[in-house]
Amino acid sequence: MSLIQLIILFFLVFSFLMVLLVMKGHLAGRLFFIVQFITGALFVVFPDLSSQIGRVLGVGRGTDLVLYFLVVLFYMTVLLFIAAMRRIERRQTIILRQLALQNAIDNTKARIAGRSAPGQ
Repeated sequence: MSLIQLIILFFLVFSFLMVLLVMKGHLAGRLFFIVQFITGALFVVFPDLSSQIGRVLGVGRGTDLVLYFLVVLFYMTVLLFIAAMRRIERRQTIILRQLALQNAIDNTKARIAGRSAPGQ
């Protein structure tokens, strides 16, 4: 095994462990990344495998196959990121509305209490 293969495998294992730590409650996300890491590790350990699979799928070279999969994964990642940002924006909007309503109620109560205080 060459040095570059060892380096790439190290980073794949490190990334794999990070995903397990970060995505504790997200089974689908964990599986998604685990499949990617296993596939990457297989292609690193067996470089001809991507060429063999590429030929079966009608792609000329294994590097082209890997590039096509990376493009698809990139688009999926961007879409997942956009969806996560929208969820965060919705949660933030709900929290800000609740705070604004609570502040309005507190201000109204303070004004009413201030007017009904004796000596005013």
